[in-house]
This record gives sequence, C-alpha cells and structure tokens, in this order.
Amino acid sequence: MLKLAVLSCGVWVSFVAFGWAQETLTSHEYGATKERFVHTSSLVLLQSVGNAIVAYIALLATQGSKVTITGGVPTRDWLIAALGYLGAHKSGLEALKYIIFPLQVVAKSCKSIPVMAGEMVIANVKHSPTKRMSVLLLTLGVIVFTLTAPAKKGAEAFSLDRKTVIGLGLVLVALVCDGIYGPYQNMIASKYKCSEFHLMLNMNLWQGLFALLLIAPSGELQECAAFIVRHPSVLQQMSVFCCTMALGNIFIFKLQHDFGALTVTKITTIRKLVSVLFSVVWFGHAMAHVQWVGVFIVFFADRLAKAACLTLGLEKPTAAAAKKTI
Repeated sequence: MLKLAVLSCGVWVSFVAFGWAQETLTSHEYGATKERFVHTSSLVLLQSVGNAIVAYIALLATQGSKVTITGGVPTRDWLIAALGYLGAHKSGLEALKYIIFPLQVVAKSCKSIPVMAGEMVIANVKHSPTKRMSVLLLTLGVIVFTLTAPAKKGAEAFSLDRKTVIGLGLVLVALVCDGIYGPYQNMIASKYKCSEFHLMLNMNLWQGLFALLLIAPSGELQECAAFIVRHPSVLQQMSVFCCTMALGNIFIFKLQHDFGALTVTKITTIRKLVSVLFSVVWFGHAMAHVQWVGVFIVFFADRLAKAACLTLGLEKPTAAAAKKTI
C-alpha cells in the first residue's frame, strides 16, 4: 500500500506541475509587451528529448549495455505511431492558444472515443455495451461542460465563437491522432514483444525528429531562442514542463508494471481532475455549478455506464458481483 501511495502521489504531483507549466507557457504574458510563448513545436521537441533520455536510461538500467534501440520493430511501424503521437501533442498544445486548460483537459478525456474506433479499425475489436455507454456519457459530459461555461472575467458571456471553435477543432485533431497511435502502439507491443521503455524511447525519438523538421524551415528554433533571451524567466516553466512530463511517465510505467492497467487508469483519471481543479484555483478560471456536473459525468463515466447497463439489462452482472448480492 505504501508503494502504491508513493507512486500515485508521484503521478499527481508531477502532472499537476506539468499542467501548470504547460498552461503558463502558452497563456502567460511575458514582459512589459505582454508577449506570449507561441512556439509549440519547440515544446514538443523539448518534451521528446526529455522523455527519450529518461527512457534510454531506464532501458540501460533494466537491460544493460546489450539493449537495442528499436526493440526489433520495423522503422515503418515506428513512423506511423510516432506521426500520430506528434499530431496529438502538437494539436493539444496549439489548442491552449484558444481555449483554457480545464476545457482542453476535459475534452481530451473523450480520448476513449477515437481509441475505441481505432481498435475497431486496426485490431477488429468488438466492444461491450458498457464501453459504448461510457463513450456516450463522456460525450455528454463534455457537451455540458462546454455549453454551460460562465463569462470570462471582464468579458462577455461564453459562446461558441471563432476562437473557441478553433481550439475545440484542434482538440478533435488531437483525439483523432490518439485513436491512431494508441491502438497502433498496442499492436506493436503485442506483435514484437518490446518493452514499455522501447515504446517510450522510439515514439519520442521519432516525434522529436518530426518536430525538428517542422521547426527548421520555419525558423521557430531561432525565434524560440530569441524569446528566451528576451524573457529568461520562461526557462523555469520550460524546465518544469520537460522534467515533470518525463518523471510522470516513469511513475506511470512503474504503476503499470507493479499494479496493472486498471490501477493506472484510475490514478491518471483522478490526476486529470486534480489538474482541472488546480488550474481553476491557480489561474482564476470561473466554473458554473452545472459545469461540475459535466466534470462528474466525464470522470465517472465508466461506473455510471456499468450501473446503467446492469439496470437496463444490457449486460449481466459478473459472478463476483452476483455473489455479493446474494
């Protein structure tokens, strides 16, 4: 229990700090000119480098000097998965230029929708009524959260204006990419039996290369360096952004190894809720009472779906659940 508590706290603390650094980087106004950091490809590159370094160190620690970089997986498969990985991160970061972090987090909680579709297309997986009901509840929760937001401080009431639509559109792109790289990673791990650290290393190596290719012709790297020179305080948020992302992934991989996928899912779901609450408190985002209903639906969709399916007779209770009711 102590190990579980320590690892869980590690996930929550590291990713709350990551969320703070991410929102500060993309929404904070630096200096007298109130300049914003808009170099999201540079952030993706920074994130990729940090994660890749940590993954390689983990491989050396677990497999020694004989470790292989690719894990026996063909380059083509790494390219497909990494392109989806890059699209998810790049689009998610871009979305924060247009929508607040709590909205982005809750919208991204609909990740199960494209992942479910990806599993159906890539792996021909059939899903239970409970899983399908859960997807519907997730969608309902996001709609409630989006359409019942209060007016911003000193601004007009919330509406689906052009800026919000662009932000939500970018989140949708990120979700589609999640639906590609998530199931494809599962296929790679199942087919080639590579470790979780091989996945982490190669996904980030290729994502970093693609991000660098995006940066090189646009001159963003030079612009990012100039921004740092003008506003050196941004280095603090960049360092926290990189370190907490890599550290959080180590905690998650350790949880996966020692306690299984269900525990990881529960803890990371709570982490998302903690990130939303932290953002609301720290950045002063207003939330209507009805929005909390949407948040509740999103984060407890699985339990609500299971109860609904049992009540409607769409699924039968498991043997363990049946014994408890006798």
